[in-house]
Amino acid sequence: MDTFLQLTASGIALGSVYAMVALGFVLVFKSTDVLNFAHGEFLMLGSFLALTFLVEWNLNIVFAIVAIAFIVAALGVALHYGIMKPLVGQPLFSVVLVTIGIAIVIRAFLLMTYGPLERGRILALPQGQLDIGNLVIPYVDIILFLVSSAAVVIFYIFFKSTTIGLQMRAVAENLEAAAAMGVSPNKVFAVSWGIGALMAGVAGVMYGNFTAVIDLNLAAIGLRAFPAAMIGGLDSVEGAILGGLIVGVSEQLAAGYFGGDFRDVVAFGLMFVVLMVRPYGFFGTKDLIRV
Repeated sequence: MDTFLQLTASGIALGSVYAMVALGFVLVFKSTDVLNFAHGEFLMLGSFLALTFLVEWNLNIVFAIVAIAFIVAALGVALHYGIMKPLVGQPLFSVVLVTIGIAIVIRAFLLMTYGPLERGRILALPQGQLDIGNLVIPYVDIILFLVSSAAVVIFYIFFKSTTIGLQMRAVAENLEAAAAMGVSPNKVFAVSWGIGALMAGVAGVMYGNFTAVIDLNLAAIGLRAFPAAMIGGLDSVEGAILGGLIVGVSEQLAAGYFGGDFRDVVAFGLMFVVLMVRPYGFFGTKDLIRV
C-alpha cells in the first residue's frame, strides 16, 4: 500500500506537467483546428533554456521562468505569423506535416547549440522531502504540482473571464460568426499559439527539475501529453487537466510495478480504450452529423 501511495503521489506531480502540456495542445486545436506535433519540442526548449538560465547563468528561478515563458511564447506567436498564418484553411494533413517540420527544426537547433550529450537534472528547487508516515514526498514534486496548478488556474481564469479569452471561445465555437461580430481570428490564432507554447515552456522548466536527465528525448513528453488530451477530449480545457492526471498516475504505477518500458504502453493503451468507449474523450464535444 505504501508503494502504491508513493507512486500515486509522484504520478500526480508528473500528471500536472502533462496537464499543462495537454492544455496547450488543446488550446491550439480548439482555436485553430491545428494538431501541433511540435508541442513536445516547446517543452524540450523550455528545459534546455532552463539549463542555460539556472545552471550556467545561475539566475533567480522566478526571473528565469518569466524570461523563458516570454521567449517561448514569442516563438509561438512568430511561428503563427511566419509559418502557420498562410496555411489557414489548408488540408489538415499538410498543416500537420508543417508542425512536424517545425519540431525537426527546433530539435536541430537544440542539437547544434547544446550538443548530443545528456545533461543532469536541474537542481534549482529545494531538494528536501516531506515525510508523512511511510510516505515520502520530495519538495520538488510538491512545488511542481503547485506551480502547474497555479498556471492552470491562471489560464482558466484568463480563458473564461477576459475579453481575449471570450474571443478565443467565440472563434473556437464558430469562426465565421465570430469574424462577422468583429473578432480578429488572426489575433486569436496568434494568442493561442503564444499561450500554448508558454504553457509547454513553463512545463519544461518544471520537468527539468523532476526528470533524471535532460536530453533530446524530452520531446516524447509532448507525445505522452497527446494521449492525455485525447482522453480528456481534444477540445476540452477541463478534459486536458483530467487526462494529464490520469496519464501521469497510470504511468508511474506501471513503471513502478512493471518497469519503465511500460510507460508509453500504458499512456497510449489508455487512450485506445477510452476512445473505443467514448470517441470524443471524457469531456470532448460530440459532432452531430446528418446521414
